[in-house]
Amino acid sequence: MVNATEQLPSQLTSEKVALSRCSEAELKAFRWIHVGYAAVYLQSCDGLNDIFSETPKRLRFVYEKSIPAKAFKEASEEYLKLNLGQQFEGWRASFAEFNQGYRDIKDGDYYDLIYTPKQGLSLFLNDTLMTKLDDPVKGLAYFNIWFGKEPFSTDLKRSLLSPQKP
Repeated sequence: MVNATEQLPSQLTSEKVALSRCSEAELKAFRWIHVGYAAVYLQSCDGLNDIFSETPKRLRFVYEKSIPAKAFKEASEEYLKLNLGQQFEGWRASFAEFNQGYRDIKDGDYYDLIYTPKQGLSLFLNDTLMTKLDDPVKGLAYFNIWFGKEPFSTDLKRSLLSPQKP
């Protein structure tokens, strides 16, 4: 079993920028199956009210169940298509290439999605770079999976966009 406290520290550094954990939430599949925890890291937690701002951010997912890479690829495509509409079609190839970075995961693994305004989006598995999306606009749009109008989980979105109590 994962120790979420250790895997979701109060502060992380991305591209030499210190980011604070602003929120965390239980991660569930199909609305009721516990699979782990997620957290949002920002320079200023005031940024939770504008998650799509062009500021550094990190979204960490800590898993307590095994999940096949195929599930990440399928879910990301589904929710990007739902949230981006026609724009998705023009960006489909870029997202498909990025999604090739997903791997099967097991209990104790964690993914980090790190957005940097000038570089775009990077996907790390247990601190190992898996893939990059070198377009900052597309990289930011990728967060629609969790924070768009039709998110992967409305409960997760609501929890992650609510500042945690000290």
